[in-house]
Amino acid sequence: MRKTIAEEISQLTVELNYEDLPVYAVDHAKLLTLDVLASMVGTRNLSTSQIAREIAQELGGPEEGSIVGLAKKVALPNAAFANAIQCYGYDFVDDHNESNAHPSPATYPVSLALAEYSKASGKQFIEAVSLGNEVVCRMGTAYLGDMYYQGFHPTSTCGTMGAAVSAGKLMKLDKLQMVYAQGIAGSMVAGLMAWNSEGSFTKRLQAGHPAMNSIIAARMAKKGFNGPSDIYEGKDGLMHAYSYLDHFDTKYILEGLGDKWTFASSSIKVYPCCRYSGGHLDACLEIVEKHQPRADEIEKIHIRSSKYTMRLLAEKRKWDPKNIVDLQFSMPYQAAIAFKNGKVTVDEFDVKYIEDPLVRYLISVTDVVEDPEFERRYPEHYSSAVEITMKDGKKYEAVVEDPKGDWRNPVRFNDVKDKFRGLANRIYSDPLRTDRIIEFIENLENQRDMSRLLDLVNDAGEKI
Repeated sequence: MRKTIAEEISQLTVELNYEDLPVYAVDHAKLLTLDVLASMVGTRNLSTSQIAREIAQELGGPEEGSIVGLAKKVALPNAAFANAIQCYGYDFVDDHNESNAHPSPATYPVSLALAEYSKASGKQFIEAVSLGNEVVCRMGTAYLGDMYYQGFHPTSTCGTMGAAVSAGKLMKLDKLQMVYAQGIAGSMVAGLMAWNSEGSFTKRLQAGHPAMNSIIAARMAKKGFNGPSDIYEGKDGLMHAYSYLDHFDTKYILEGLGDKWTFASSSIKVYPCCRYSGGHLDACLEIVEKHQPRADEIEKIHIRSSKYTMRLLAEKRKWDPKNIVDLQFSMPYQAAIAFKNGKVTVDEFDVKYIEDPLVRYLISVTDVVEDPEFERRYPEHYSSAVEITMKDGKKYEAVVEDPKGDWRNPVRFNDVKDKFRGLANRIYSDPLRTDRIIEFIENLENQRDMSRLLDLVNDAGEKI
């Protein structure tokens, strides 16, 4: 009898050893560890992070897991919940093109919490995050780039399933329990794109509840609570329920599973905003670097992009952003701030710029159109082009096939180190702490006790 998808994933999860992972997968898992922690630490002072910590503290429970920025430990699901919301605060974590998902904001907080609790080794941690992220990427890809059109958020829906696999690996579930964990987690899957209609903070929740629910699912499975083995492909399963007009292909989940590690092609973000922004921001900054146009002399900004990028970043209301989430998902604002400031960092996503006269002017002269060739390349390529016309009639253009951070236009470990330092040193008073965290992760596969990493990362923060 043919195995179900959950059974195939279960077998791989239970049988995989660190030595089975290719070097490129291990290297990417380590890179993502530093990348995720950069945001988990750097967003600590955001209001959404503070609220998440307060809620986790109020929920309490046994002192099992650390929350970054909080002195007292809480129950593991609550710790993972708060840390996941924190790591998603700047929208600065990795992205996988074909799945349209951020693979890491649920899987990594879950794996860090369980690895700390069980004092797992670095190798065990790498196994867990590699498996979880692989499930997120493969499951998301199976929706053929269309899940967004059904109103669901792949980071959340696929993230729940990937995080459940990560949790099951670190909890040492057997094959049947691992099947159950996926079956249970499948009924916990949720996450709507509705946050984009008003720039709501629920965008950041899309990592929090998958992280929490995945640990609950794995714990229930370990105690014998069962779940459907056909949770993916069944007539009432995930692929049918969350697809757009039943447009999906499960071959992308199983084809090469355990041999080809697709998560290792996820992109590292260089801007703290929507990954779909990467192409046009690269283009804007390329024009700035080459031609140094005066922002107040720009007469028109013309952007060419793909259809869903426009739907996400260039709806009519994005010409009148109201809050920080709007700024992270407004193509006109992002182009305006890139030309005004000549850079796009965390500092550029500040509501103080919403009423800046020059920013308002640049937004008003920006238009966005669909490019048929860019649409044809999507979702494999997130391509964009920007042309500006100056008041003296001069025109400057830049075309970006693959944004910086894409596996075809990659950043290196040193770039992620700089990203980590830039965010962590906003929080830590001692830069040596930052260096010790980097050193720990560089040698991650040789670490015997992952709880030491959480000790390094958490500088006690708020006292209770």
